[in-house]
Amino acid sequence: CSRIFMRLIPEKASLLTFLFHGLFRDADEIGLNHVDPQQRITVAQFEEFVEFYVRLGYRFVSPDDVLAGLSANNKYIMITFDDGYYNNIYALPVLRKYDVPGVFFISTNNIIRNKSFWWDILYRMRKSQGSSGRQIEAEGRSLKSLTADRIEEYLVREFGRECLKPIGTVDRPFTQDELKAFAADSHVHLGNHTCDHGILTNYSIDGVREQIMEAQYDIYRIAGVKPVIISYPNGSYSRDVLKVTKELGIMMGITIDPSKNYLPINMQDIDSVHLGRFILVGDTAIKAQCDVLRSEFSIYNMIKNLIKKPAI
Repeated sequence: CSRIFMRLIPEKASLLTFLFHGLFRDADEIGLNHVDPQQRITVAQFEEFVEFYVRLGYRFVSPDDVLAGLSANNKYIMITFDDGYYNNIYALPVLRKYDVPGVFFISTNNIIRNKSFWWDILYRMRKSQGSSGRQIEAEGRSLKSLTADRIEEYLVREFGRECLKPIGTVDRPFTQDELKAFAADSHVHLGNHTCDHGILTNYSIDGVREQIMEAQYDIYRIAGVKPVIISYPNGSYSRDVLKVTKELGIMMGITIDPSKNYLPINMQDIDSVHLGRFILVGDTAIKAQCDVLRSEFSIYNMIKNLIKKPAI
């Protein structure tokens, strides 16, 4: 349906943003069960995605490009990675090869304290105990109603404090020195993902402000960068969260609402801090997904907007 519609009605000028988390070097890394595989995206599939849109003439942009203003006559892509996995470094050769920017949203306390991300701890520990994927997903969903400190207390109570330690390169976050070196590359742009990967709708207004401001400070201290963009952990936001984001001087906010961002984008309006974003999955043909998302009409996106299953 999307392809037929695209033949009838051409694409409108828009900014498409895409969400990635960790990158796997190959399928064998996925099979280690060290992390929740989430999208199951390999480096090869990531390059396939970039090459697809480069070939079609899309312009890849950074947050600074968006703030400078995008022409209403062109089509744009913004690549984003959430969390701060060390394995995001595998994206760098692809970004350099095609000379395109990427935005990396950082949860700073995982990096400062060298902690695994909580969903990966839950996944690998429960997998080792024989739990099914459905059982793990249900348990994780229940934890998403808690603040970050309460989630950590739960994990330590269930599995012991040692569970917080990363077990390898697949699950660990950047170190502070690695992040600083990574951010020095001209293709890398850092964004705010809160200090604790705090699901902001679980916090008071003061708690929301603290989560965002502490991450801003940490990223500046580590990498000398003051982010102008935030990705809301778990894709969760409220009107109050958007208002605090604007008050703190962050110009753009990224959700996981699967929609295009039509141009022009008014950076003074509240809409600038709840931009839509698409999620690709590795167990479906990448080019087919990319092709469908170009259309102004998509049954898939309509269904996703109704379900709005949050990403981590």
